[in-house]
Parts: sequence; C-alpha cells; structure tokens
Amino acid sequence: MSIFSWPAKTAQVEIAVPYNPDTGIIEIYAPAGTLIRAISAGTITSISSDQLHLAAFPYNVIYMGLQTIRVKPGATVNAGDVIAESGSPETIKLIIYQTIDPTDLFDRTPPVEEPDEPDTETVYLKPTESGLRVREAPINGKPIGNLSLNEVVTSLEPAAETKAKVGQNNEWIHIRRRNGVEGYTAAWFLKLAKKPPEPTFGGSLTGLNLDIFHHLGAPDPKDMQGVGWVRLKFNMSLNPDKPQGDPARYGNTDLNATYNRYRPYIEKYAQAGMHVLLVLTHQLYGEGAGFNWQQMDPGKWAQLTSKYADYAGQVAQRFAGSGFISAYQIWNEQDTHEGRAAVAMPPTEYGKLLTATIRAIRQADPTVPIITGGHTSGPDAGSAYARKTLAAMPEDVRPDGIAIHPYGRGVRGHRFSNWGGLDEELDKYSVVMPDKPLWITEWGVLDQQGRTEVIPDVADYAAGFVDICKNQYAGQVITAIWYAWADSMDNGFGLVDQNGKPKAILHEKFRNLG
Repeated sequence: MSIFSWPAKTAQVEIAVPYNPDTGIIEIYAPAGTLIRAISAGTITSISSDQLHLAAFPYNVIYMGLQTIRVKPGATVNAGDVIAESGSPETIKLIIYQTIDPTDLFDRTPPVEEPDEPDTETVYLKPTESGLRVREAPINGKPIGNLSLNEVVTSLEPAAETKAKVGQNNEWIHIRRRNGVEGYTAAWFLKLAKKPPEPTFGGSLTGLNLDIFHHLGAPDPKDMQGVGWVRLKFNMSLNPDKPQGDPARYGNTDLNATYNRYRPYIEKYAQAGMHVLLVLTHQLYGEGAGFNWQQMDPGKWAQLTSKYADYAGQVAQRFAGSGFISAYQIWNEQDTHEGRAAVAMPPTEYGKLLTATIRAIRQADPTVPIITGGHTSGPDAGSAYARKTLAAMPEDVRPDGIAIHPYGRGVRGHRFSNWGGLDEELDKYSVVMPDKPLWITEWGVLDQQGRTEVIPDVADYAAGFVDICKNQYAGQVITAIWYAWADSMDNGFGLVDQNGKPKAILHEKFRNLG
C-alpha cells in the first residue's frame, strides 16, 4: 500500500537509481524543469540553493538537485503540492530518514498530464503623476498620449512580470488605454490599481438641462435622439399661475399640484428611454418661505433642513415604483460664491441637510441613487468643501456620487477651456469618494449666445470634453449634462437658438457623442 505521492510530474514514472541503504538515497527520473511535488504532507524546515528538507512525520525527506524552489521555510504543504522544479541532470535525489527501502511505498500510478495553467490574471495600473506619457515604443518611442492622474490602464504583459516591474526604474510596461490605444509607459511612475468600475446606467453618457417653465425648455424627445439624460429642477416654490412681481408667485407648498405639473414631462422622457435626474434645489422649499439667504444661521438652517427633507421624502414617495426617476440631486451649487442662481451653504450645514434628505428619500425609495448638488468652486476649493461635507455626516450615510459643474474646463489649450484641463478637476474630486462615481450635471459654454461663428469651436469643445469622460475616465463619470438645450435658457449656449432652430453642426454632433 502506497503512502507517498510520486514526487515528479512526468509521463514516465521511473526510479532512475534504486534505493541505496548505505547512503539513504533514491534517485527519481525528473528532467530539468520538471515540477517537483511534496511526497507527503508536512512542513518545510530548511532550504539551501538546491536542497529542501521536508518534515513528513514519521519520515524526514531531503530533496536534492532542485532549482526554482517555490516554498519558504516554515510553510505547510500537502501531498502533491508543487514545491520546486528539478535542476540538471535528469534526476532528483531523495534521502528518506529511516532504515527502510521506500521503493514499495511510492504510488506508482502514472500521473494525468495537466496543461500548465496560463497566466490569465489581468493587472490594472494607474500613474502616480498626472501627464505620464504613453509612447509607441519604450524609452525614446514617439509620444502618443498622456495619462491623467486617475486614469486606469490595462497591462498587456503577464501578471507576474507586470508586478515585478511596477515602480522599478528603467522598466517599461506595455499597456492599453480604455479607448483601445496601446503603448508603453514608464513603470517607475505606475502603481497597481483596482479594476475600474463599470457605469451603473446604460445608454448615452450625454445629457441636457431642461426647464418646463421655459417656452423651449421641454423639447420633444425625438429632437434629442441620442441623448441619454435630462436634468429637471423640481420647483415647488414657483406658482406659475401668478404673474411676475406678485409676492405670491413664490412660496408655494402645494406638492400635489407640483407633482401633477411635472409628472407628464418626466414620464415622456423616461418612456423615451432617457434617464431623468431630478434636482431638489432651494426652490423645492425655502425660496419665498420666509428665509433670507443672506441672514441664515445654524438655527435657521436646521428649520429649513427639517422641512426640506420632509418634502424631499414626499417627492420620492410619489415617484417610488414608477421607474421614472434615475437619480435625485440635492441642492445646487452649494459651494457657490456668486449666489445668483443658487444658494450657498456652509459645508457643515449642507452635510446635515444632505444627511436628513438622504434618509428621507431612502425611506420612501431605498434603491434610487442620491447625489450631491453640483460643486462649482473648482478642483481645490470644491473638493475641500466636499470633504468637509462628508466630515459633517455620520459614517453610515453617504451620497451615491459627487456632482460637479466644471465650466471652462475641457481639452487643455482649447479656447473654451479657459480654466484649464478637465482632468485636473476630475482627479481632485475622484479621490474624495474613490469608490463612488462622478456626475457632471452642468457644463457648457457661457456668454456666447447669438454668435453663430463660434458654433464649430463649441462643437469641437464638446466632442473633446466627452472624449475625456468616455475614454480617460471610463466608468468613473456617469453622465455629462450640457447647459442648456436652448439659447435664452439663462446664458448657456444651446443646441438650438432662441427660436428653437437647431444649430446644425453642434446639434447633430452633440447627439452623436454619447
């Protein structure tokens, strides 16, 4: 009865030199490079350059003639575990400490040949510095692109080789970007990364800001074919039946009337296959409700928060189960310095309002994503504000994403990227909540309405912006929602002019960007 597993994984099960009781040695056929296995369960007690000592009670075994030893002293192994490879010549030697002939103890059953397992592990990498060059060939190859700080790329080399190179000077790794471009980049500026998250929503990444109270603000979905998102403010405060200048025009709290006013629009876009992002700004509750935004204090913010969160929960309750709302956005540009179209809040107060509102909405609809209002103060101040907001929230309550409004950013050097590269802003915000995606809920070109000569440049700017989101930050940006559909909707450069006529180059190109 055999008690030892055969030590060499070869098709020929042979004892090359029989057991010698004077030396205690038996030689097993094993050409160089043969996988050598533990003949019994035990513990590795010592290792030298070509020898290994296995304590397999009641037998102690010394393997000789090894190379590429794969275990370390102290390791516990089972019978059949690979522990090394054979060296030269074509045998390994075993010394088994007991004055017995082990010949009859070996299992002589020929092993089933198993193909070596391929190295199928995919290794993901990202740069340690922004702007890392990708080249056609290592060292002096032609530059073919630059990696942003949080761009995740895939190694095209075996996992073991990749991991051995990462962080090492003078090493280069063959990589593929998410847009399919392949090249080489310096290993000493790379680190291991997690697989990038996949988008949580299907369809086009692009979107449009709409306004049901504007005469052009609620277009037919067929005119927006190719666009994946629409963003609408749920403005309960406005009473559209009252004329401009009437004090009663703002401060409305009739939630049912507001819901009935919005639902047909939301339903038509959702049924057309678009995702609806519903924004609950200060116009949900607060505008015209007796709050003076320039004279707020913690007590007044607390009063507002309580009422606001309650209304937000009621809104979610009415839409729950309909499938019409893809996400809720809480407040708008809370870190603004201007305050013309938004209301600024201290980050601690916003953290409290966000906490109460998330809890209220999730009680009514536990599955719908809830994101922050669009941060507008730039990569440094805005990301710092976001961190302070999170610090003011309990650890068990978190938004499902951070929203930003990166006006004036895009492809570096473009005339409409006057504030710099979009990658700078995305990099700063993406590390605030690294496990959550970013949402671009407003972007576009401002102060250019009526200038038809800039349309080609605007179209080029939009294409470059979306390309960055789709390729350099694939899976990290959920949507990029243009401001706005039409000229005269504030000062955004619309896809259609103030008469509703499509701006041919921009309108057509934008709808095909997603």
